[in-house]
Amino acid sequence: MNNTTVRKLPLAEIFKSALRFFVSKPLAMLVYSLINYAIIIVGIATWSQPAFLLLAVAAYAFWSWFFRWYFDKKPYFDRRSLFSSLAPSTKILVLGFIVMTILILLPFAPLFLGFNGQYADRYLAFLQKYMQESQTIDAVLSVITVFIAPYILFRPFFAWIGSLIGRNGNLRFAMQKTRGNYWQIVALLLVLNIPFMIVEQAGNWFGWSSYVRFFLMSPLIVYGNLLIAKSYEYFFMEE
Repeated sequence: MNNTTVRKLPLAEIFKSALRFFVSKPLAMLVYSLINYAIIIVGIATWSQPAFLLLAVAAYAFWSWFFRWYFDKKPYFDRRSLFSSLAPSTKILVLGFIVMTILILLPFAPLFLGFNGQYADRYLAFLQKYMQESQTIDAVLSVITVFIAPYILFRPFFAWIGSLIGRNGNLRFAMQKTRGNYWQIVALLLVLNIPFMIVEQAGNWFGWSSYVRFFLMSPLIVYGNLLIAKSYEYFFMEE
């Protein structure tokens, strides 16, 4: 296919195709969901401990296995592929860290504009109360994340998959191949967020613990990664 051709992501077909795959392999999807759930729960328990770093490595290996399994790249656990995928994954991490740091520090920007101490104290008190007690800030940050995710996460993720399965893992190449699909990717992420929001809201209504919420969300996370895999197939393998 000509490199100048812009391919538009067929959202309806991507969702249906991922769902068909999910339903066609119930045992595998159950196993992946349970392992993912275990990683999340252990992560909650160890996030402030050194053991969390080991868990992060295990999670990285787990999702690497998942994508190599999906694309039938044997052996599913391949150390060479893991090491080669570190370059794009590091870029994703750095991009995400920079953007999220900016988002976190943005509300504090007025404090650096030279206001007097009394105003600064009042603003700090307001900011602390607002950020801790209001769900609005969480919703706003979620929306902002969705709109910047195509640049800092979704499209760079394709480069990671490419390096993982022995194809082109160049970040610029991934961006070029998926150009013209910003709004399609945003729409995909918005639709994918709906079931997560439903689970979260139901949890608030019925008083579910985090363990119950993440148990229900875990299959959704697996399905979300299938959407990424199907999207990768469309852009990079249907030629």
